[in-house]
Amino acid sequence: MKLVLSRHGNTFVPGEKAVWVGCRSDLPLVEEGRRQGERLGASLFEAGVTLAAIYCGPLLRTRAYAEVVARELGNTLRPMVDDGLTEIDYGDWEGLSNREIEERFGGAALKAWENKSVWPASAGWNPPEAELARRIEAFARDLAPRHAETDTALAITSNGVLRYFLRLDPAAFEAQLRDRGIKVATGHVCIMEAHEGMYRVVLWNAEPGARLFQMAPDTWAGAS
Repeated sequence: MKLVLSRHGNTFVPGEKAVWVGCRSDLPLVEEGRRQGERLGASLFEAGVTLAAIYCGPLLRTRAYAEVVARELGNTLRPMVDDGLTEIDYGDWEGLSNREIEERFGGAALKAWENKSVWPASAGWNPPEAELARRIEAFARDLAPRHAETDTALAITSNGVLRYFLRLDPAAFEAQLRDRGIKVATGHVCIMEAHEGMYRVVLWNAEPGARLFQMAPDTWAGAS
């Protein structure tokens, strides 16, 4: 089974101050964010990918993105909201820019999260990291039995949560830390494969396009 993961599209317009947006900030997609969803849906359609299911988190930005993708696919598939895909509550960092976080809390914790995915100890994030990790493990564990080996499912969530999908494949997590980076850009996708309950990353943080979804699995890694 293949699992396509996507970060939702943009919630800020060019020139607007970008701030940390967690589960307490239920922002809508901006026009470019909706266009990113259209590109993902069109890419899947052009590549001939038939989705068995679309899952999304409960926040407006992920639900709206899922609806745009489903509409572009031109079928009756309805996105299913799953609370397990809810973004992190960023606590004291919520609503602040990177510069403001550095000024108030110092740059070490920000750099450690951005570059190494190290959970900040004193920023008041929720849920606790171990609970978030268990939540993603449960979503992944429960997903595979719902689908056949040949199915492809799409899950739309946010940047913080996506890092914990990457952790399902420890070797890929270490490789991304070392070589390519772990952050997923808005509107970008990742692809994982599940076999006998084990997940393997075959692509991380790529811009969607029909050619991407038509590529053979052994070439996906080079597109990260």
